[in-house]
Amino acid sequence: MTRCFPRLFWCHVVRDVRRHRLLAFFNILSVALGVAVYLAIAIANHSADRSFHAAIDLVAGKATLEVQGEVRDEMLPLVQAQPEVMACTPISQGVATLPDAPGEYLQITGVDPFTNEPFRTFDLQADAGASFDVERWLATPYGVAVNARLAARYGWKVGDRLRAVVNGTLRELPIVGLVELRDSPAGVNERFAVMDIGWAQELFNPPGRLTSLQIILRDPAQSEVVAAKLAKQLGPAVMVAAPRQRSAQVEKMLAAFQLNLTALSLVSLLVGVFLIYNTVSATVIRRRMEIGILRAVGATRGEVQALFLGEALLFGVIGVLLGWVGGVLLSKLLLGAVARTISSLYLLVSVDRGFLSVAQFAWSGVFGLGAVLLAAWQPSLEASRLPPVQALQLGAAIQDSKAWGNVSAWIGSAMLGLAILLAWLALMWWPVAGFGSALCVQVGFVFFAPQIVRGCSWIARGVWRRGILFRLAVASLSRFLRRNAVTVAALSAAVAMMVSVSVMIFSFRGTVNVWISRSIVADLFISPASNETLGLQSFVPEAASDWWKAQAAVEAVETLRELPVTIDRNLQQLAVVASANRRDLQFIGGHAPEKMVRFFAGDVLVTESYARHHHVGDGDRLQIATPQGLRDFTIAGVYYDYSRDEGLVVMNREVFNRLWNDPRIESLAVYLRAGTDAQKLQRDFLARFGRSGEFVVYSNTELRTRIFQVFDQTFAVTNVLRFIAVIVAITGIFLSVTSLVSERTREIGVLRAVGASLGQLQGLLLTEAASLGLIASLLGLISGLVLAFLLTGVINPAFFGWTIPLRIPWSLLLTTPLWIVPLAAAAAWWPARQAARIKIAAAVRFE
Repeated sequence: MTRCFPRLFWCHVVRDVRRHRLLAFFNILSVALGVAVYLAIAIANHSADRSFHAAIDLVAGKATLEVQGEVRDEMLPLVQAQPEVMACTPISQGVATLPDAPGEYLQITGVDPFTNEPFRTFDLQADAGASFDVERWLATPYGVAVNARLAARYGWKVGDRLRAVVNGTLRELPIVGLVELRDSPAGVNERFAVMDIGWAQELFNPPGRLTSLQIILRDPAQSEVVAAKLAKQLGPAVMVAAPRQRSAQVEKMLAAFQLNLTALSLVSLLVGVFLIYNTVSATVIRRRMEIGILRAVGATRGEVQALFLGEALLFGVIGVLLGWVGGVLLSKLLLGAVARTISSLYLLVSVDRGFLSVAQFAWSGVFGLGAVLLAAWQPSLEASRLPPVQALQLGAAIQDSKAWGNVSAWIGSAMLGLAILLAWLALMWWPVAGFGSALCVQVGFVFFAPQIVRGCSWIARGVWRRGILFRLAVASLSRFLRRNAVTVAALSAAVAMMVSVSVMIFSFRGTVNVWISRSIVADLFISPASNETLGLQSFVPEAASDWWKAQAAVEAVETLRELPVTIDRNLQQLAVVASANRRDLQFIGGHAPEKMVRFFAGDVLVTESYARHHHVGDGDRLQIATPQGLRDFTIAGVYYDYSRDEGLVVMNREVFNRLWNDPRIESLAVYLRAGTDAQKLQRDFLARFGRSGEFVVYSNTELRTRIFQVFDQTFAVTNVLRFIAVIVAITGIFLSVTSLVSERTREIGVLRAVGASLGQLQGLLLTEAASLGLIASLLGLISGLVLAFLLTGVINPAFFGWTIPLRIPWSLLLTTPLWIVPLAAAAAWWPARQAARIKIAAAVRFE
């Protein structure tokens, strides 16, 4: 490369960009949007992970091991007596909601001040710099130390009394101090609060129960040996493992959800690839004469290619920088939606702010610049290989488009074949291959775009023989095949994503509706109000449960409890139900009556997602750790359930009571006798137990509405991603028509010279744009339906374990072209207006 290359770059790239600022702006915008969406999702996902990890680190950050499960007080001295143990402290945790600050809560950790010091990652302080009074803290019932930042936000001071709802009971929590976090670990929830463990046990746990034991070993290298030893001594009802193992389990549980969002975020960047390709190839055609002159005066092929790659990189660098800014801003909008979805479906997280890292920006920059280089490589290579003589012949670029269309069809066929193979692998043993299959489908249909454009052009000319301008417009579709095919590919990719996700959501919603109609059959549903936003964190007081059972108008009461237990040596969720057997559960393989009889006789049920993830079925055995030792249970049946993707094992309450001494429940389902005034019963209950909003009571209809509100909230982020992808693709129409106007200046001049009016010329270009929109919407509908089949039939079963029958929202599909085509025409309005202003003499002298 010669020393004068920088000057060449300035003269032939920077000046050209300055002359075509609008084209440069939209190219930069397409890159910026793609990078911003990817970065925003990365920040939201990472911030949610960081929040959970920070919560673990805050309580167990210095611990080598932790004991979870059925942990009891008497286990503490047993662990402390082990020679390998340097320190051990008990923990009792729970959540209290604050009715005076709607939506606010405290995550309270009960600690033992006498054994907690080696583990402590925070300091306790009093107001005005006074030393913290430990004796007062221990002597004050339910005395709580709250996070200093949260106290400052609400104006709380030491001595204030907070009204809090714990397990459906209104309590007063005196503020005895403030919590100052050491080193201010990033991502820590401001709602972290500390209480003496004795009062915390009384507040949250049954007598003698603990949430966990935290352990520091003298030799951390012996953690696996000591964990096995303690597990043997403490019994099978507990699990002894490193805190980081709990983090790994959470990451694994959230992996599918976060990977799904990341894959969707990359669609906008994929659409941007097509737009950059279109722009660079248009620039090559527009500047063929310059290329010929440069090659004639001695410029090398490498220098010519470097000029066009440099132009694309210029767009890419500016787009990435703007995308970083946009990604940070967009993440602030997505953080709340992602956190609420994770809290509703998986575990309680609170993301107060986005957590940024160099790696996130680096990867988004790599993806953005990589996409730009990938898009610009082929047209820049063609420019470098263009002989000087041929560079002066405009028709050459059109002549090779037919061969290019045939090659792309073969590539598309190969990609669809690979998609089938990857889909099979995803269902067999490698779930991630499902996303690869979806990508291959998307790319495969994109490569069919040239054949589709050519075929539609041929059909339109054969069917509609009137109107010379219309025939010119549809003929131009195949004359400028490469440009138009890439434009169609970009828009169809966005339409395909929108259609596929919409069909998947529609199918999922219909499936959930059928599931609800079979499962949600009680008349009233009661739970502590905190469970609405925090998940199953609070329990129904025994007095409230007894009140419903004592009512003469109540025919039956079902109860629900979920708790983590060790099943086949893994920590899993166990659902405990006292069932009136009114629900019509849909079992895989049928025979519901016999399976329910076996369930009430002592067997367990598992959900479809649990069965898929753990490869079990009817008649298989599960080994469950109970306080009375390991017990083997037979699976009576596998039923369809869509409440959680990690799955559930369901046990009858009578069996649970024999093995666990834990009567607590988290919600009630009440069946009323015919003619009962449900609203009066609801008012009577709330008047006695829920004066300050401690409980929520839903009717059957209200609960169904609430379930679908959570459902829509879950897909709120995907709606944002779909909208942005379509905006990027519509921008592609604008870029394409603008490029075509630039390429066809001479043709436009000739049309004006032979009598075409300004209106006719505008109509010609608008017709072309509308045709591209129609073709793209049809191709997007077809590929979107195939993608929807993959989402419902491959990715959902492989990742989430759910069977979702495909349902087609015909109204959505039929109306898609009705708004895509006008949008495409509207995007072409300004370029068409500019084309009409081209001076005839200058246009004819173009070459």
